[in-house]
Amino acid sequence: MLREFHYRWQFDLRSSPEKLWPLVADTNRFNRDTGVPTVETVGESRGYVRRLQLKTFGIPIEWEEQPFEWVRPERFAVVRRYSKGPVAELRVLATLTPKEDACDGAGGTKLIYEVWARPANFLGQLAIPIQIGIISARRFARTFREYDRLAVREEASEAISAAEIEFTRGGRARLMELGERLATSCDAGSVALLVEHIANADDFALARIRPYELARKWNKPRREILELCFQATRVGMLDLQWNLICPMCRGGEAKDSLDELSRNVHCDGCHIDFDVNFEQSVELTFHPNASIRSVNVDTFCVGGPQVTPHIVAQQLLSPDSQRSIAIKLEEGRYRLRTTSVPGWQHLRVSEGGECSVPLRAAAEGWATDEIEISHKCELQLGNGTPDEQLFILERTEWSDDAATAAEVTAVQMFRDLFAREALRPG
Repeated sequence: MLREFHYRWQFDLRSSPEKLWPLVADTNRFNRDTGVPTVETVGESRGYVRRLQLKTFGIPIEWEEQPFEWVRPERFAVVRRYSKGPVAELRVLATLTPKEDACDGAGGTKLIYEVWARPANFLGQLAIPIQIGIISARRFARTFREYDRLAVREEASEAISAAEIEFTRGGRARLMELGERLATSCDAGSVALLVEHIANADDFALARIRPYELARKWNKPRREILELCFQATRVGMLDLQWNLICPMCRGGEAKDSLDELSRNVHCDGCHIDFDVNFEQSVELTFHPNASIRSVNVDTFCVGGPQVTPHIVAQQLLSPDSQRSIAIKLEEGRYRLRTTSVPGWQHLRVSEGGECSVPLRAAAEGWATDEIEISHKCELQLGNGTPDEQLFILERTEWSDDAATAAEVTAVQMFRDLFAREALRPG
């Protein structure tokens, strides 16, 4: 039997785990930045296990990907079992631990990134030390240190390399021209920030521009940035889109017009149907007009923690097993659910909550009472069913950064500028 390779890298970074997490745990972005080819789904997913494939050096590689497990912002892990290619199994574990500098007391993060790779054949025995041990190791180090720089500057949307920025022919000049035109009717400082964002952010950040998120980042009034995006759309700098939001995974497809929305929607990832609710299920976002930048978002990973940022912990438990996780939570309401047990357990984080709580998934469902837990809590997860269960702990509160359809369509400027986007009867 061919031996398994194990690699462990440690990085001492300046940023806190909370600031690094949105970058490090964005595995789609990380895989792109470290040179992983694009991936695609093969056939239909089997529950929460997905079958994926990619090609590297002309070699087709296929695998089954187990769901990512994580506790935000401390660690995440994933297991991939391959059916084609030189690797039989790959396991990844990333841990982010806060540290204190003994010299000046400044905080930071000790990031440990580990990879276990078991070859499937002699080619894998030769390729793994070269690809992972040398090439990937260099790319990991470069990318993590660049993420640290971005986290320190709190510019997570900035591209790592200027070479990643591709303007349409004449697009940069058009962006500057439209920026000058906008500055005559909007706040010049906010216009400059928007122009800089469109010029420097990568495609992932520009595919779904959220005005309230920008307002928070720039410390600007929310309405001001929302109306700036309206004006930018009217002059041809931005295009608007309506994003359907699944009540479970909070993901969904985008539509160019409210006319394209239907009352009932199916989420392929969660295998559920849901009714469109304009208070929560539809969000207005923007992206650059194609005459300035053509935004192409390829898929490099399908299931990392940042795909569902409202999920603070996700754990896979085998039948009749238990696991304890220590977690830090912000005040508010949460729910714990699994993929097959009906319903969920309501939780509320408060100062006087319990520090250690047993939470057991049983075939008959969950308890109906809301349980109070503390900000720092040990959750004792138990799977009391004969089936494997994916435990999901998520915030029930919807993001304050979402500009919902109900809110946006009530804004007078929106009604004035986009009258054709008025809701259809019913």
